[in-house]
Amino acid sequence: MKRILTILISLTLLPAALGSLSACSGGVSRDEAKEATDAYFAAMAAEHYEEAAALFHPATSMTAELMESTAETLRTEMGADFDEGVTIERYVGMKSAYYDSSFGGSVYELTMEVKVGAKTLTVTTEVVRTDEGYGLWNVHYNE
Repeated sequence: MKRILTILISLTLLPAALGSLSACSGGVSRDEAKEATDAYFAAMAAEHYEEAAALFHPATSMTAELMESTAETLRTEMGADFDEGVTIERYVGMKSAYYDSSFGGSVYELTMEVKVGAKTLTVTTEVVRTDEGYGLWNVHYNE
């Protein structure tokens, strides 16, 4: 009787579990995360701030003005100048989750050493896919 009850509970919960997995619309692959990150750096280096902002998840409400402000802050406070070019020197960490409740979807996090002009920074990007859309969620710069 106990075994039948376990099977019935499992069968009852299966549709709910499958529904929660499909709610995040699939995971974010490593290649997708790298492509989004590369596109962001290319847009920032070219001073195409609208293009850089458009790469962010719709829920972030990112703007071209914030992207331009980010570039200026990096230039003045960290000595990192996008005008001098951007090169990802090496990836130092990767982490993914098919479903992360803090985002309500899937996330792929990349940590890398990036040369921005003459300055080498550690940068972490989070690329998210939810029912509301897909895109960068955060870009963290550290010296």
